[in-house]
Amino acid sequence: DNINHGLGRRGEKMADVMAEEARRASRVAQGLDAELRTRALFEIADALEKNEGRILEENAKDLEAAKDMDILPATLQRLKLKDGKIAQLAKGIRSLAESGDPVGRVLRRTQVAEGLQLEQVSAPLGVLLIIFEARPDALPQIAALSIRSGNGLLLKGGKEAAHSNKVIHSVVADAIERAGLPRSLVGLVTSRDEIKDLLSMNHLIDLVIPRGSNQLVTYIQSNTKIPVLGHADGVCHIYVDKE
Repeated sequence: DNINHGLGRRGEKMADVMAEEARRASRVAQGLDAELRTRALFEIADALEKNEGRILEENAKDLEAAKDMDILPATLQRLKLKDGKIAQLAKGIRSLAESGDPVGRVLRRTQVAEGLQLEQVSAPLGVLLIIFEARPDALPQIAALSIRSGNGLLLKGGKEAAHSNKVIHSVVADAIERAGLPRSLVGLVTSRDEIKDLLSMNHLIDLVIPRGSNQLVTYIQSNTKIPVLGHADGVCHIYVDKE
């Protein structure tokens, strides 16, 4: 039987299936009351705090596995979820939930003719593909921003944070489902699909946002037809006092 129903060799959903599900879920979410998205964010914040022990246990597995990898000290620091980090993430997500709804805002109104007005209204983009490296704390932040703005989300994290990403995604997905949103609104690609394959899904993904090294961002910009919101270099400043 060669039919795998969209599953990889290890029983994982294939990236294209997840992208299709995220697109459907985003369309469903856009038709629901904004209060559900707000409720989902509060659910995520509560769930992160309640599951802090589980999350830190999985993060410890990533840190242990990293000892056998050729990882730079700076990358290792980003990989570690430090004391107080979960509480900080939950606080930030609650603050986002309390902010105004960004969807459906009239940004500009123009009188075209008598009795005819043209309005520019904010709307979700659709499905976002966020590619990020070894930084598990980025996952709940990205998910919260995506949900707040009514977008579907496909996440591809660094292999160094595989355990952390998996448990945090599970916590987030459970939370949004409890709030009444489709679970597939936020997908985590854990199969061995190459970034190259994800970047070819311009019929399913509306925007790619890479978070990582100059090399990662440049590669993505050069290998996809999907619009990319990326940076080639960091924005750095130095202040030198005259004294």
